[in-house]
Amino acid sequence: MFQERIEEKQDIWRNRYHKPPKGIGPLMKQEITKWWIPVSLKTYERKPRDFNVLAIDSSYQMERLKNGGLFYVVRALGLNGKNEYRELEADFDYTEGSAHEVTNIVQRKMEYLEIKLATEALSNGFDGVILIDGSLYGRISHLMIESPLSNDREFFIRYYQEVMKLFKLARENNVLVIGISKESGSRFFRDFLIKQIITLPEVRGDVSEEEAKRLISTSLDRKREAFGYVKQLKLKYSNIGLLEDVLKELTIPRPDYQLIETSITEPGYTIPLLLGPSSRWLRGIKQIEGTPLSYLKSHFPVLSNNEDFVTYAKVVLNHLKELPAIVSFHILPDRRDSPLRIDVPAFCIGLSAKFQDVGWPKPIDEDIFEVLSIVATGYGGLDYHNIWLWKVDREVKFHRKEFDDMYLSKFKELVGVSLNARDYRRVRFV
Repeated sequence: MFQERIEEKQDIWRNRYHKPPKGIGPLMKQEITKWWIPVSLKTYERKPRDFNVLAIDSSYQMERLKNGGLFYVVRALGLNGKNEYRELEADFDYTEGSAHEVTNIVQRKMEYLEIKLATEALSNGFDGVILIDGSLYGRISHLMIESPLSNDREFFIRYYQEVMKLFKLARENNVLVIGISKESGSRFFRDFLIKQIITLPEVRGDVSEEEAKRLISTSLDRKREAFGYVKQLKLKYSNIGLLEDVLKELTIPRPDYQLIETSITEPGYTIPLLLGPSSRWLRGIKQIEGTPLSYLKSHFPVLSNNEDFVTYAKVVLNHLKELPAIVSFHILPDRRDSPLRIDVPAFCIGLSAKFQDVGWPKPIDEDIFEVLSIVATGYGGLDYHNIWLWKVDREVKFHRKEFDDMYLSKFKELVGVSLNARDYRRVRFV
């Protein structure tokens, strides 16, 4: 049966993997070269000991128990030479969310511990470079909502409070914070390229630039409405160019790194872009600024009945406007490798832009030499995208056997219940 599927779909799969829609594919490849800076990373490479680096990563394990509860352990590790920073959270709770929501909240706990660890290091006088495994943009681009953990519903308020504390300390102490991701699922660079080609006559046909730009903005926020808008444009104009192909591309979650891999043949990096929030995030901020209590009632339905929580949350919400914009770009260190996504708070490269004030991704021309030097020096080839992060990842990695034999076993002993082995969870012994 699988062989039959291969024969039916092999050409479709190849095209789907490698190519954007035919109409805009060549234009996208042509456009990307305008925003690509070819360079050998060797140009920026220095000796690792030239930098005082704190590399941070985290790991987790969790288990759904037969009574419906969730036991999880999350740990973060920071390495700075022989110095170590450690954070760990372990808890048992009941959840209201789906399996996806539960996994998401535990992963956010990982990010929280990483941020908390970085904040602790800065509070203790660390003055080097902080490397965090993952995207910084992703940590501030989600609105605060009530956590699905029954006894930790206010988690996202604490999360953002810690994020703002980290950025405040980093700014005050002139510390460079860098997020490094390999094969990130981000699409900001692709969206930026589409905005560039949308003004071309062969792309928009007889449609005005304003209407064409409205289409891409709508497609990123309200897909169903975007398809309806295309129908309206077809009735209004005899030639809408390649706008249907543009819409089709925007509704496919094709990551930036795939576009770069299929379009670029030499090492280098994309022009750094200043990133701001989504339309949904902005709508939430407007609601927070206008009617904060209304926002809390809709996004924190249980906790909003607690006056102490409302008072505390309003203070944190009020500071969201201080979040910095994020500068983000992709680096291809080796033609045989996958691009790395690099995130840096705007203030780290001398920009005062705030997150909520940035609209569509905007190219910047600030000096990023130090950031490139860190990435180039830390690059260890195809197997080690960053030597500092590789080391901390190896040490913090949480193996299932370790979780079962020590953490879950101890939890079982403490609560005084007999937990069936994972493979026999649905067996009841009487």
